[in-house]
Amino acid sequence: MAEVASKYKDVFLSEAKEHILAMESALLELEKTPAKMEFANNIFRETHTLKSMAATMDYSEMSALCHAIENVLDAVKKKKIKPDKCFDILFECFDVLKAGLREISQNKEEPKTSALVEKLQTLIMQKQDTSKSMLSVKAPAIERIESVEIKVEKLDMLMNLAEELLINKMRLDGIKEEIQNPELTAAVDALSRLVSEIQFNIMQSRMVPIGFVFNRFPRMVRDLAKSQKKEVTLNMEGSDIELDRTVIEEIGETLVHLLRNAVDHGIETSEERKKTGKPSQAKISLSAVRTKDSVVISISDDGGGLDIEDIKSKAVQRGVLSPQAGKAEIINSIFFGVSTTKQVTAVSGRGFGLDIVKNKIDSLGGTVKVDSEPKKGTTFVMEIPLTLAIIKVLFIEVEGENYAIPLTNIERLVAVDREDIKGMLGGEAIVLEEEDIPITRLDVLFGTFKNENLERISNERNNPDENRNASPDNIEQTSDKVGTYTLEKETQKIAIVRKGEERLGLAVNAFLTTQEIVIKPLSRLVRENRYFAGSTIIGSGEVVLILDVANLVLTKRESPLIENANSR
Repeated sequence: MAEVASKYKDVFLSEAKEHILAMESALLELEKTPAKMEFANNIFRETHTLKSMAATMDYSEMSALCHAIENVLDAVKKKKIKPDKCFDILFECFDVLKAGLREISQNKEEPKTSALVEKLQTLIMQKQDTSKSMLSVKAPAIERIESVEIKVEKLDMLMNLAEELLINKMRLDGIKEEIQNPELTAAVDALSRLVSEIQFNIMQSRMVPIGFVFNRFPRMVRDLAKSQKKEVTLNMEGSDIELDRTVIEEIGETLVHLLRNAVDHGIETSEERKKTGKPSQAKISLSAVRTKDSVVISISDDGGGLDIEDIKSKAVQRGVLSPQAGKAEIINSIFFGVSTTKQVTAVSGRGFGLDIVKNKIDSLGGTVKVDSEPKKGTTFVMEIPLTLAIIKVLFIEVEGENYAIPLTNIERLVAVDREDIKGMLGGEAIVLEEEDIPITRLDVLFGTFKNENLERISNERNNPDENRNASPDNIEQTSDKVGTYTLEKETQKIAIVRKGEERLGLAVNAFLTTQEIVIKPLSRLVRENRYFAGSTIIGSGEVVLILDVANLVLTKRESPLIENANSR
């Protein structure tokens, strides 16, 4: 038996987690609608399956507890026990079952369950011949294994191998074009299809439903609301949306933080809600929606909302905002440590930790926004890429060097007349559809521009009015000293990128090709440069840096470009 347990232990742990999660979910529904016995039946079926699995693996403590749970559920179905008498103790049982799985996974002994079994037997209020019940259990059928758990490290290794295949395939593409051999062409084309299939399937194997995280929240919300004597229901949508496993792991704590804040500080007590004409039972909504290569996650509550004036007062006192700040700026200040929490509780308040939330979402290449209406509630909206492993990029050229921009950040590509690039306070800008869009010259930012040209550009930017009034003839007469970016009547290629609501133009030498790439981490030296988010390798073997659009936009907003260039 020990040999069997060792061989199938990982499979057991994986499936047991799913059964316990399903039991919790059904119990939450039964708690909402005690009259619907279908939920009790669902719990019974999941418990029976888990009991059989545990007995087969010789986990006697878990098996005994599951059997006792079955007896209670049977009494509930036969109306010998009212459902509301057993909710808390069943949740306690599920917690012990989960604790047992943790102990087993660490090769420790199961926790003892005899005390909890006695509680369940007492609840039934009558003696039952448990030995007969045990004898009636049939030996479980050996089922075909449909899935196994794979460590993320192994998937990462497969992803790296797929990238190596892709790189070598790109090299063969170049050889194919040079040799022009029909058989070689056919073989390379077939290889290309196979590599694409491998890459796609490895990517799919990394994707898991966001419900993997969502399904753990109803219990958390229920317990927290009960501890604070609040009535709260959690509605969830989009649990079937799939994200890369690494993204799921990264956003879990963020969602926990926002949901706990919603219950603790967003939702009022039942008495307070009744006074304002609201239903005593509050609502929290958690939803996920797929949009192109990203997912939008929303958390909203119908609580008291943010106190805009109080937040503004605190933010102005701290120097985070000016007294003239608008509503959007005031609300966003909660991401910079501004909090109006009146009391300290076991759960952090709105403001404490929200800067960490924003930093986490930013690090994933996403965005987070918040909106709130006094007495109506608050909504957090996060947009996050589906995967951190594979992205589509546009390759660009800057002073003979290749770089990559994630396509999800690119709004449009334009070519403007150089004379339409206007000097403005702290930099340059172009006008598109009656909107001023600041631009960043990447060769200046990356330090490839000649030092003697920086003074010239600085002078032009420090005298924006003079530049705006300059005639094309005057610009042409002085353009020979500007270097690569002359201000003659030529076109300048600019990639318009967006991060949240902010747009920025990136001036480049050339647009190259678009391609799906695998992201590799940065080396220690490059990691210190905030302008790059990662790297990739192309067919020639060259390492290409991937631009960090979020930090480029932030850099442009925080300080003039010329100061950044001079400091490098």
